[in-house]
Amino acid sequence: MRHGLKWAWIVLVVTGCAVLPPAEDGEGRLPEDPMAFVLEGKVAWRHPEGRGSANMSWTQEVGDSFRLLLTGPLGQGAVLLESHAGGVRLDTPEGPRYADDADELLAATLGFSVPVAQARYWVLGVPAPVAVAGNPAQVAERDAHGRPAAVTQSAWQIEWSDRRLVDDYALPRRVQLERGDTRLTVVIGAWSLAESGPPAALTAN
Repeated sequence: MRHGLKWAWIVLVVTGCAVLPPAEDGEGRLPEDPMAFVLEGKVAWRHPEGRGSANMSWTQEVGDSFRLLLTGPLGQGAVLLESHAGGVRLDTPEGPRYADDADELLAATLGFSVPVAQARYWVLGVPAPVAVAGNPAQVAERDAHGRPAAVTQSAWQIEWSDRRLVDDYALPRRVQLERGDTRLTVVIGAWSLAESGPPAALTAN
């Protein structure tokens, strides 16, 4: 999947690297269709049973196939969640686990459930379609350019901030998900979108 993808760095990963500009003055469009992407970043969570954080690498195909790698969560080392023909598989230091539902496997590992099928849209800065979520999102707040900044969907409150211009899309650098006593904060360090054309890298100054 990485072939043909265009890397777009959003935060300083190496000292001296360029940073993409904020999506200001209404720049950038919002994704409308399911998109293939690779994102790299960090995720932190807090819930009644505890808290933790991990580095995150998420590879998403246009269809339902995905690969989600968490490194360092709860002191367990690497945790890999990926879809396969029969469902989803979770690889942990204790061995593999299988299930029909990705949310079930994450709940068993992290202590809370995350709707992965919907989150693939949320990380892109848009609500999940009704066909996926089962219900429409309620927009609670918009930014100065009319883009959604906070919505409620499937009992989750989703907030997006610090949108950056990535291949003509206004994508968020920070995503916060909250439901009851559970809160997740995702900070995205790099995006790679399925766009035509040769890869274009941002060079160091």
